[in-house]
Amino acid sequence: MSTSYYALAATAKMTPARENGQKREKSENPAMRLDTLKVPRASELVADKLRSLIVDGVVQEGANLPSEKELVSQLGVSRATLREALRILEAEGLITTKTGPKGGIMVQRPGSANLTRSLSLLLQLEETPFSVLQEARRLLEPLCATLAAQRVTPKEMAELEAIVQQMRLTLDDTNAYIRQQLAFHLKVFAAAHNEVLRLYTVSIGELISARTTQVGLSLEQRQIGLKSAESIVVALKTRNGKLAARRIELHLQAFETIIEKE
Repeated sequence: MSTSYYALAATAKMTPARENGQKREKSENPAMRLDTLKVPRASELVADKLRSLIVDGVVQEGANLPSEKELVSQLGVSRATLREALRILEAEGLITTKTGPKGGIMVQRPGSANLTRSLSLLLQLEETPFSVLQEARRLLEPLCATLAAQRVTPKEMAELEAIVQQMRLTLDDTNAYIRQQLAFHLKVFAAAHNEVLRLYTVSIGELISARTTQVGLSLEQRQIGLKSAESIVVALKTRNGKLAARRIELHLQAFETIIEKE
């Protein structure tokens, strides 16, 4: 009686394979490798929970979170765990804590200073040359000017003109003039109405402005900067993005020449 193919196949699966009369050695499966599990600390879980309430708008900016005693009770954690979570959120700029009768845990919106500090630290750790920071600004700011020419509002235009007027009034005060010059650039970034570009260009601008304050600017250089700002305002008013970008670019090139000489 012949054996069917299916029976032979089944037998082959059940019977150890032989080759040249020798039993084939059974291959060993490689050991299973598992990644080490990272279990979040309780304080991180608490910070995540509170952060979600703030980001989702459940607790608005300017409002207070419940007291430490209430949070400990509601979350079922120790006071030490809660305080560690609050330190995390405070470092992120999401809350500020005050002691005393009128104190509490107030929700706030992180400012650009948080990003600027982090960027500054990273650049120092990476030993990034200042010229690289300038290069990034030279690439990003003309783009902001192009967008600003398309998107600037009448209110923002009036604010730019007011800043230029303050630059005129502070020509004899180097530090005050540099502050107004930074305000001018920050307003151009804001007028681009692109939040990602604004955040990064603001941080870059603040770092470069800090360096400018250290180096200083001569009266002639301040006068040149004022004329550049005036010409940029004209380009923005006429909605000429290409011209605004070019004038920003020329302004930055002249500025970098000043910094490099110091």
